[in-house]
Amino acid sequence: MKNLITAGKFSWLAAAAVALALTGTTTSAQSQSNTLRIGVYDSRAVAVAYCNSAEFREAMKPIKADYEKARAARDEKRMKGIDARMKLQQRRQHEQGFSTGSVAAIMAKVESSLPAVAEQTGVQVIVSKWELNYQSPAVEVVDVTDRIVELFKVEQRARKQIEEIQRQPPVPLESLGGRID
Repeated sequence: MKNLITAGKFSWLAAAAVALALTGTTTSAQSQSNTLRIGVYDSRAVAVAYCNSAEFREAMKPIKADYEKARAARDEKRMKGIDARMKLQQRRQHEQGFSTGSVAAIMAKVESSLPAVAEQTGVQVIVSKWELNYQSPAVEVVDVTDRIVELFKVEQRARKQIEEIQRQPPVPLESLGGRID
């Protein structure tokens, strides 16, 4: 009786091992035919595109109006607060536009358009090229920068700036005086 139970366990284990091996083979064959395509973008181009967009100009209007209102009221404290906020914003924009500073907040503005960009380019994931730390040889990387820049509807002058900045390596963040979050 004991030998039958042992033999039964062995048969079950052998069947499980064969099933696992077959599943692994099937999965391996599927992964070879379904290459993962990752869309990458140059975050500097995205930052420059956003800062040259109508949306950015509209976002700046209330801040400028608030500053003018404070100046008319001779509210030095309020003016200094707005100045300080704008200096921080400008520093962040320099980190984004010239280095590898995160553009997550900017990308959130076009988030609803990203599935269409992914479909047009045949990618399953979109990520900043500066955040892609490793890629398997089995992964195909596709540059989707131009498609994302198009979402901001920038003029030709800005497009030339964007092309130029992409030809240059990013400035190390340390060279810009460090990050401000």
